[in-house]
Amino acid sequence: MSWDINRCVLVGRLSNDPELKYTPSNTAVAHFGLAVGGKPKPDGKPSVSFFNVVVWAKIAENTANYLHKGSQVVIEGRLDQRSWKAQDGSNRSVVEIIADRVEFIGGRPAEGTRSSGGQPAQKPEPATSYEDNFYDSTDFNTEPVDPNQDLPNF
Repeated sequence: MSWDINRCVLVGRLSNDPELKYTPSNTAVAHFGLAVGGKPKPDGKPSVSFFNVVVWAKIAENTANYLHKGSQVVIEGRLDQRSWKAQDGSNRSVVEIIADRVEFIGGRPAEGTRSSGGQPAQKPEPATSYEDNFYDSTDFNTEPVDPNQDLPNF
């Protein structure tokens, strides 16, 4: 019998604020996007990949309380694929990172963006420069991708 390994470590920035929810058994679960920059494309433009991340329990609460869009983190976890049948009868699937470790590495938030207790005091100001917008995920689709759909060539 073979032994397979399913581990991933990524360093990137949150592409959206974490969304915290609770299961019926009161277990915290948070979802957020992670933008990871890579080697520039041949035309010199930046290359960024977007991943869906799921965290559970106390890590989910800490992530939701202390991180926001643009926060830099190290994610360690495993890949997990879910499949289901959509309301229209089509088959859907998504691959997510189930993180069991989230390291905050981007430093403390700017003055006035967090209040005591870790709760957000106000939303951060919108990005204004190209560098600030580098990890913007306005076209990031949180809906699962249909595996039978033709994807654009990049």
